[in-house]
Amino acid sequence: MLDKIKKLFKNSVFFALCAAVVIAATIVMVKEKSATANDKEPMVLTLWQIDSFEGGRGSRATTLQNIGEKFSKKTGCYLSVTTLTADAARMNIERGTVPDLISYGAGTYGLENLIGGRTPYYTWCYGGYCLLSIDSNCDFTDASAENTVINSGTGNFVKAAAMFVGLDKSAYDKPTGAYVKLINGEYKYLLGTQRDIFRLKTRGVAFSVKPITEFNDLFQNISVTTADGKKISASENYISFLLENCDVSKVGLMSAVKKLYDDEMSVMEGLNYNYKITAPISKTMRDEIESAILNSDENKLKTLLK
Repeated sequence: MLDKIKKLFKNSVFFALCAAVVIAATIVMVKEKSATANDKEPMVLTLWQIDSFEGGRGSRATTLQNIGEKFSKKTGCYLSVTTLTADAARMNIERGTVPDLISYGAGTYGLENLIGGRTPYYTWCYGGYCLLSIDSNCDFTDASAENTVINSGTGNFVKAAAMFVGLDKSAYDKPTGAYVKLINGEYKYLLGTQRDIFRLKTRGVAFSVKPITEFNDLFQNISVTTADGKKISASENYISFLLENCDVSKVGLMSAVKKLYDDEMSVMEGLNYNYKITAPISKTMRDEIESAILNSDENKLKTLLK
């Protein structure tokens, strides 16, 4: 009887050990499968789009997302685009929330600690200032503060452009308001941007364009801002893909590498500018530029923009 009990005990221990081995092996397999599944999860890049100046037409955020979908089909890496104001972007950055990439206008401040050094900026499209008139025979030589209205813009330094061409004492109005005053004949000239060219084209009226080459800050840049090693490489690949594949004429802006237009926009392409802002700047620098503009100190402004 004692021998039977011993034998039964040994068998129980044996089966218990076997069960433990099977359970342990199952746990290891589950963990390995879980790790493999995690490795196969697609990477998602986050991108903030900051509209710090008017485009020409369409949406830059939508364009970036569309390029992202093409990029995803090629690489398996996805892109999520969010449109933010510059103030909202700064607030998020101060709270420690940073995306993988940011697309922003030159002259935007609050990004300087994220961009620079190993993180350069790339201009993926740009606009420009110009004088416009619905008098198709004008030569712009009589443009003055009295007969010119200025599109006040949405965050860009249009007053710098006006100062450099001697029109900073002109009346300023919100973008659509300035355009309407030109159409209604209240002013002979409008100092605006490529956005106003598209407004006039949509209206179907004849008009003349004179590009302003003295100053430009209407550059849309993009930079990698993530600190994640894997995402840095993927983000850089997205930027390269964007620069190679984006038709920026869809947003009514211009390309630094090729000519896109054969209509009224063509005179805005391939220009050199005497003074320009192409990079993000500090809050201190922005305050100094605004002070020089406020005081009509053209010499100080030129020194700041060197």
